[in-house]
Amino acid sequence: MPKKALFVYFRPRKRTVLCGIAGIWSKKDISTSRLEALSKASEAIAKRGPDAKGKAVFPKCALAHRRLSIIDTDSRSDQPMKKGSHSLIFNGEIYNYKELKTELTSKGYSFQTKGDTEVLLIGLIEEGVSFLKKVNGFFAFGFYSESENRLIIGRDRYGIKPLYYHRSSDEVIFGSSLGTVMPYLSKPEIDQESLSLYLGLSYIPFPKTILSHVHKLAPGTCLHFHGDSVNEEIFYELDISKTKDISADEAKKAIREKLTESVRKRMVSDVPLGTFLSGGVDSSIITQIASQFDRSIPAFSIGFPDQPYFDESQKAAQIAKHLRVDHHILEVTENDLDRHLDDILNAMDEPFADSSGILVNMLSEFARKKVKVSLSGDGADELFGGYNKHRALLRSMQSDWKNGLLKNASPLLDVLPSSRNHKAFDRFRKIQRYSKGLRSEFKDRYLEWACFTPEKEVAGLIKSHRGYSNNQTIRAYLDRLDEGNFNSVLETDFALVLANDMLCKVDGMSMHRSLEVRVPFLDHELVDYVFSLPAEIKLNNNSGKILLKEAFANEFPKGFFSGSKRGFEAPLTHWFKGPLRERLERLFKKQLIEEQGLFDYDQIQGLIKNALSRAPGDSPHTLWALLVFQHWYERFFLTSTPS
Repeated sequence: MPKKALFVYFRPRKRTVLCGIAGIWSKKDISTSRLEALSKASEAIAKRGPDAKGKAVFPKCALAHRRLSIIDTDSRSDQPMKKGSHSLIFNGEIYNYKELKTELTSKGYSFQTKGDTEVLLIGLIEEGVSFLKKVNGFFAFGFYSESENRLIIGRDRYGIKPLYYHRSSDEVIFGSSLGTVMPYLSKPEIDQESLSLYLGLSYIPFPKTILSHVHKLAPGTCLHFHGDSVNEEIFYELDISKTKDISADEAKKAIREKLTESVRKRMVSDVPLGTFLSGGVDSSIITQIASQFDRSIPAFSIGFPDQPYFDESQKAAQIAKHLRVDHHILEVTENDLDRHLDDILNAMDEPFADSSGILVNMLSEFARKKVKVSLSGDGADELFGGYNKHRALLRSMQSDWKNGLLKNASPLLDVLPSSRNHKAFDRFRKIQRYSKGLRSEFKDRYLEWACFTPEKEVAGLIKSHRGYSNNQTIRAYLDRLDEGNFNSVLETDFALVLANDMLCKVDGMSMHRSLEVRVPFLDHELVDYVFSLPAEIKLNNNSGKILLKEAFANEFPKGFFSGSKRGFEAPLTHWFKGPLRERLERLFKKQLIEEQGLFDYDQIQGLIKNALSRAPGDSPHTLWALLVFQHWYERFFLTSTPS
């Protein structure tokens, strides 16, 4: 191994918008085989950063980077970046880097580049992890001190960027995806508890991953590795203990100002930028604000011409016309799904079954033809109380005759046909879920309504079901809940749903298509402010996101915010009967299921039958989760060269 650091960079001509990191740290000199594994880890994140790739090799640490070029495309900003004995690999954006640079310059530091990477590197050298409290942006990084053989890995406040790691007695492996860790594992093992969580939630919450002994770093957290010591340092936590005594009008004014400033910051780019526009409240508001700074900004929507119940592209078109933005609609058919499905499923290195990820992936590919950066409305539901679950929880906390009647009527309601594919049946489905939830205590009710698949059904599908409602991972989330403080529900959603589902989906699917997505609702100054407001001015039993809607009501046609919105949802049942049918038959063959030893074959066959029926309830989502897992298992466990 080299006695001095070796830095290697490669810059292809093609410019794209991606970024990824990978690294290994050890107490002893790194072997040649471990460096070979790092090369494989770097290839696992190639689609996140073909703009440039770099590698730094030290005796006891090696760092790899795939470059994002949004701001400052100068080669001097290539990574790993080195200052003295310190080196940094960094994935993300720092929006206030110019202000931070000025502050550091006043302390005597000089800068060689115009970008944010050098600012983060010098800031960490000067102030350590406390510097991150000043940073406005999103990031995942590895910071190495060769003179001390000390490694720090860190992740942004809300988990916008991913960071996986594996720790043994002698070394630490880390990177932007599960695929950056797997090359080092001699025999990866599926974590049975995570499998149960996955089928229940459709995703796996931090710190767990689908593999035993591999973890996701919690948002707002850094880990320090030095010698035999491992120290966790939390640099950010939401504070919901106090609320402001403020009028709704004052709050609306502040929200308009803070969100507008957040959008302005996120529109700084040296490459073309657009917005996602679903036609709903959140993306429409972001597009409206962005259009004030750039009248020609392109907006991108998705539609289903052969599935009108799921198609909301015309509503998006009406908003685009009102805002006078350059609107582009991607129309998705069965044939489109059939052509792209393998690539969509390969976008994630870990099983992830939020079916709207299909749409984010395809929309990102569509948008990438015209822009390299897009703004999205993610985070607004968790901030302002926009989910059906939020209003349901509010209603369930009231002692009235309606709740009493529905609670006792659960067995009778079960005979009603339920489905997400039909307006009346979808209403029945929601009433059934509400009725069953009323029979549980508050924390368990929250979990039931957060899950797609009931625990009893998961127990039937998995042979070695460990249970998820009482395991340590999920209880740590539920312990955040306080029935007397509804902001605790929103804060729990921030930790559980936003970080592990929404942000994971957007980052994984968009980065796979060479598109960076920025989320203005997650500016920490806005988030901290909104969580300081009492929940009762954000939502009530009948309407969510009241404060947000009223803050921007004058910018949209009268009645726009009163309409219903389906949400970003894929027509799974229809696809299972068409382009997904052959895949179902292949991935759920009896021989494969029995050789795996993970699932009950008869239960799966019953699930398939139910999912294809006229009133499948939520079973198509459970089946989709199983299909995604089987594809992942085939890719990583049944082939010698994973795609």
